[in-house]
Amino acid sequence: MKRLKKLMLVSVLWLATAMTATGAEHGDNLKLTLVYDSPYGFEETLESLRNTIYAHNFRVFPDRYLEEGLVDEFSVNTRQVSVRFCNFSDLNAAIQIEPQVGVVLPCTITVIESEDGKVQLLTGNVKAMLTLFDNPKLTVAFQDLEKKYQAIIDEVTL
Repeated sequence: MKRLKKLMLVSVLWLATAMTATGAEHGDNLKLTLVYDSPYGFEETLESLRNTIYAHNFRVFPDRYLEEGLVDEFSVNTRQVSVRFCNFSDLNAAIQIEPQVGVVLPCTITVIESEDGKVQLLTGNVKAMLTLFDNPKLTVAFQDLEKKYQAIIDEVTL
């Protein structure tokens, strides 16, 4: 059973790494996952991220450990935390344009501290996700969302 859990964990980590591979949009390369370095420690980055998300009018949901449910609760790496959030007004507007968009919204930023103490933030790339839809109205609506995400990342990492 432990081998199965380890295999599942390795698979999830591989998938996360694979998601940083590039996708094509009209010949341009887009990363599916964006990775940002934080100049701060893990706890400071995590607290700043939560506060900044609140400041940008998003609702923050309880954090989840990245490995939660994949390993036993005592083996979870507590230095890999996903902060989940949503602005229901933005979500509703997007769903009115494209009902299927709710399944791809990247309403998560994950903070990871590596063994050497390096802290990074990972999030889905809004532009890359838009390539799944051929909807100019949705593209316009998501420009605002992309700006909000970038503002959050900039405030946390500067």
